[in-house]
Amino acid sequence: MSGMLSVTNLIKHYGRVAALSGLSCTFEPGRIYGLLGPNASGKTTFLKICAARIMRYRGDVLLDGVKPGPATKAKVAYLPEGRAFLGWMKVGDAINYSGEFFHDFDRERAARLADELELKKAAPIDQLSKGMKARLKLAVVLSRRARLYLLDEAFDGVDPVTREKLIDIILDTFAPDSTMVLATHHIDYVEELLHAVKLIYQGRIVGESTADELRQHTGRSVADYYLETFRNVQAT
Repeated sequence: MSGMLSVTNLIKHYGRVAALSGLSCTFEPGRIYGLLGPNASGKTTFLKICAARIMRYRGDVLLDGVKPGPATKAKVAYLPEGRAFLGWMKVGDAINYSGEFFHDFDRERAARLADELELKKAAPIDQLSKGMKARLKLAVVLSRRARLYLLDEAFDGVDPVTREKLIDIILDTFAPDSTMVLATHHIDYVEELLHAVKLIYQGRIVGESTADELRQHTGRSVADYYLETFRNVQAT
C-alpha cells in the first residue's frame, strides 16, 4: 500500500481483548477522512498507534514511508479524546507550550483562532466548560502546519453553532498536501467536511468510499451508508 499513511494487517490486543484485528487501509494527501464506527470499534487505538502513542503492535504502519516514532511526531498533529493539557495551565500557557514544542506551530494562526473561538488567554483550563476545552484543543492542533492530523471525537461537547464555526476553520486552514483523519461515531457532526470515509468495526475496516461516490452514484449520504453497512455487518 502507498499513501501518506498506509496500514497493513494491523493487530493490537489488550490482554485477551482484540482492539485491532488485521486492519488495512490507506489515507491519501489532500483528503479529510472520516474514520467512523461505534464505541469500542478500535478508532482510538488506531489513532494512538499512528501518533506514536502506542508502540507495541503487530503489522505495518508507515507515515510517508516511516514507522511511527520520534521521527514522525514532528509531522503529526494529534488531538486525543479527553484531557489534553496539564491542570495548572491557563489557555495562554497551552498555546505557548505548543509553540515551543512544535516547529510547525503558527503563532499568528493560534492568536487568530483563539480570538475567533473566544478563548481568553488568562482563563484557567480547569475552569473551562467541556465545550471550551474542545475549542482550545482544536485551536492548538489546527495551529500546526502538520502533514497528518489525527482528531479523536474532536467535536464532542461542542454546541452546534461553534461546531459550524470549527468546520469552517478546518476547511479554511486545511492544506492540499495534508491528510486529516476524524475519528467519531457522530456522523452528522462531520459529514459536510469529509472527502472519504472508512468504516471500522471490531478492529477492522468493513467499508470505505468517497463522499462523491456515495452522493453522485448512489444518492446516499454518509449517514445512510454508515447505517446500511452496520446493519449488514451486525446481522452476519
